[in-house]
Amino acid sequence: MKKLLLLILVCFPFAGFTQRFNGGIMAGGLVSQVDGDNNEGYHKFGFLGGAFVSLKISPRSSFQLEMEYIQKGARQNADSATNTGNTYLTRLHYLEIPLLYQFTFAKRFQAEAGPAADILLGSYEEVNGLEVAYLTVPYRTVTLSGIAGISCYITDHLKAGFRFNYSLLSIRSGYVYGSRKILFEMGQYNNVMSLALSWCFKPRDH
Repeated sequence: MKKLLLLILVCFPFAGFTQRFNGGIMAGGLVSQVDGDNNEGYHKFGFLGGAFVSLKISPRSSFQLEMEYIQKGARQNADSATNTGNTYLTRLHYLEIPLLYQFTFAKRFQAEAGPAADILLGSYEEVNGLEVAYLTVPYRTVTLSGIAGISCYITDHLKAGFRFNYSLLSIRSGYVYGSRKILFEMGQYNNVMSLALSWCFKPRDH
């Protein structure tokens, strides 16, 4: 009996701690461009999907760790009116691992921000329909992004969110024509806006 009581006393704090964890899945769509490639506009469409786990640290604050597949890149079409100009396309496939701080306000809304590691899974680049991998500076296999966003609970399990995702480091391993110095170095930078739905396994706390 004493051993059972001791076991309960030892496990009770951990049981309370695990109650603050939640998990779920997410999926959505995005538009993207690459700053520093001499093209402008969110013309590249893509999608994202993955899973997350969150830890509540106060009634309004939590940290969320995610692991997701996300498509980034850029697209430039020829002038449709005159059928002139070059076409350009780059597809970048990443495993993205964000760590976000989230703050709940007005009962159903959350603001979030934090860094994300981007691991390159694959890339493809073409000009006028022809692949140009042999002409370009390679993309970095690992880089860093910053994320800021806002979301709203539709139900106690379902949440819709908007995010702005921007590279903190250049996505290429060297200088290319048109590169810009945005933060710390000359280079090219992913610029992404996304909308996604998240499903939490446990209902949110009111």
